[in-house]
Amino acid sequence: MPLCLSFFQRKDDAVLRNHAHYCRSFGYDHQWTDTDHILHPALRAGAKYSEILRRLRALAEGDWLLFLDGDSVVFHPVAIETLMEGRDLLVLESPAVGDHSGLAMVNMMVLRNTPANRAMLHQLIEDCSRVIALVADRVDEAARLRPAGMLACNATIGDIYVNVSWRISQWFHARIFVVNLGPLPIASPGGLREDMLHDLNLQRLLVDQVNDALMHGRPVLQPAAYPELSCEPLTTYNPGGRIAFLTLYTHHINSYARVSEHNAKRYCDRHGYTYHVYRSVPEEIGPGINGSWVRTWLLQKHLAQHEWIIWIDADTLFFNQTRRIDELLQGRDLLLGKDVGAWSFNSGVMGFRNTARNAELLARIWARIGSVDDKSTVYASQGDQYYTNEVLFAEGLVGVESVLDNLSINTPPHLATDETLLVHFINLGEPYRSAYMAARDAASQRIR
Repeated sequence: MPLCLSFFQRKDDAVLRNHAHYCRSFGYDHQWTDTDHILHPALRAGAKYSEILRRLRALAEGDWLLFLDGDSVVFHPVAIETLMEGRDLLVLESPAVGDHSGLAMVNMMVLRNTPANRAMLHQLIEDCSRVIALVADRVDEAARLRPAGMLACNATIGDIYVNVSWRISQWFHARIFVVNLGPLPIASPGGLREDMLHDLNLQRLLVDQVNDALMHGRPVLQPAAYPELSCEPLTTYNPGGRIAFLTLYTHHINSYARVSEHNAKRYCDRHGYTYHVYRSVPEEIGPGINGSWVRTWLLQKHLAQHEWIIWIDADTLFFNQTRRIDELLQGRDLLLGKDVGAWSFNSGVMGFRNTARNAELLARIWARIGSVDDKSTVYASQGDQYYTNEVLFAEGLVGVESVLDNLSINTPPHLATDETLLVHFINLGEPYRSAYMAARDAASQRIR
């Protein structure tokens, strides 16, 4: 009798529910196991192929086994008999990673119980042992799977894609059997490395979205539909506050910027903070400049009006809104948050106390930005963050006295918890950013 096997690094109830729903729909036997007691990836890979082999041996000759790992979710169900017609193995090549192509995407596989497949699995177990014995650097699954019939990346059978990474743009509009929500390796000078910025919180959201589509017919990754609060180029909420927040967004990013505006307004209303919202680049700055480059100009404009002026990018959310910002401002004149990458700080959140030195500092940053020729896009000429870091570094203001850790402020969503004050949704495209922000904004309203 055929078998579906769910294999988890750590049991995930939402993913298990997805796999079980699929198996019930087709009457397939379903078993699962987890490996949270296994630390090293090579040991886990060896355990994976051992589990597949021993369970395959228990099947009748020619029966199939569907393997799904904890990163795999069924999106559009299709019978395995349809996919396996005329074949003994179903596994796909992964998307290319830099100059590396032809890697195997082994989150999902279907294997018939045949002598050739049993021998291949035994060889893969041997390959894992070679890594454990420090004889090899990594397991090259593609070298074993390609001769056995590995299909090309994004292959289709009939009208359905078999196994597609969520990194493939617009996957949610296609008929896909299995979506791989896990990280892909990244290319580095030393070869392939793990994607250290893969966001498990976002992955959990995507699992929930796919489950809602599979079980309830709901659309996946709908853009956030937050209403416009105003069409004016500038709105100031709660004017005259001692502490003020400041942001700018243009119509190009309304889908997520309006989520941020609703969220930040709710936070500022709760605590009595002023909130300045620009919805276009002020005309007096001149043409040809992207909104991300004008942070310093706007901070200069509003510095004298408040004791503190704090810039927040339009992809930020106040998550735990019970917390006041005041606790982070005591005993300092600058509020900066460490970037998750190599930058000394991330310019998406920057606070300045109203002092003569800070007025001079902002003028110096703006003068440096003014010397840059191309400011037409966020990342043109290395982006404004490069020059802001450059000036503050020259002033000796990027050390521990000025820069807070990114768990305290400007927290990447990968690191956020229920205690997090301000989350910055970096490095995301649409519709991921707006859907993610809308989900976290809804969650923030449950924290009282």
